[in-house]
Amino acid sequence: MIYQNLELHNITEIQEGAALGMTAIYRVPRSVRNALGARGRFISEEGTGAEIRFVTDAPHVRITLCAPETAGHITVFKGGNLHSQHRLEAGHVHTLHLEAPPLLQEVGRGRLLQSGFAPEVWRIGIGRHTVLFGGVQTFGKPLRPPAPGETPPLRWLAYGSSITHGLTAYPSSYIHQAARRLAADVYNLGLSGSCHCEPEMGDFLASRSDWDIATLELGVNMRGGFTVEQFQERTSYLINTIVDRHPDKPVFLITMFPNSATYAENEIAHKARAFNEVLRGHVRRLDRSTVQLIEGDAILTDMSGLSCDMLHPGEYGHMLMGENLARCLKAKTDT
Repeated sequence: MIYQNLELHNITEIQEGAALGMTAIYRVPRSVRNALGARGRFISEEGTGAEIRFVTDAPHVRITLCAPETAGHITVFKGGNLHSQHRLEAGHVHTLHLEAPPLLQEVGRGRLLQSGFAPEVWRIGIGRHTVLFGGVQTFGKPLRPPAPGETPPLRWLAYGSSITHGLTAYPSSYIHQAARRLAADVYNLGLSGSCHCEPEMGDFLASRSDWDIATLELGVNMRGGFTVEQFQERTSYLINTIVDRHPDKPVFLITMFPNSATYAENEIAHKARAFNEVLRGHVRRLDRSTVQLIEGDAILTDMSGLSCDMLHPGEYGHMLMGENLARCLKAKTDT
């Protein structure tokens, strides 16, 4: 989305004058948010992985932001290089003063393009919180959105649970780790604790044409409150709708990553195994070269990569998973 001569990456809806005279930005449109479960309705307001992007030759830049409900973190990149990190106190309007890093020019532009992002692109990355945007000040210098060739050409849509959402791991969560290794631009549509494959979410994902590959990490959020039949029905609609709308685009289904239930013998464990088999069945049923399966245990290959809740990856786990997923996606898309 282009707004005020900026690019709002991973943003599909804005609300001007939402509060404090500022603009609220959302990954998911209100019509879809309101169709989700109770938790999904507020989780989908979080801006995780959204970015405000722009190019200017101004040596000094100011950007005004607010995290209205809960404190949050902003991670600033210049191209693919980390510039700075900032904490937003809940309910306070913050104006970040950013200075263009002079040493990037000494290294040379060509050496800084491996991430897929050109070094002239400012990227204001939003963490796991809602955000209000109050504008960018460049002190009279021109401002524009990134041009083609200044951001990665490969665009990746990632839908999934809190593991995809990244919790507090952004910008080092596994999908962002993998995207960096693939020089891809990722749209984070993880929904912590609320990846329930609602039909409205399926319609929303299928309606988008701004992606080249998609990963669907499904099951772990539904194993507690949904039957196998319900999982079958919801995932069938989600996958069929996306594939029917985009028959030539690669779609990867990811079974559950190993967790404590993987090795247990209880109702949740049995259901999780059944859910994984449902996903394998979708791939067999569709029998398309564009719809492929990725086994979760091929991505999380070391259980010590999990935190002590035996579900969510720690820092090492996200790094390991990002490396493995990037390798897997590259192998599957190069053939």
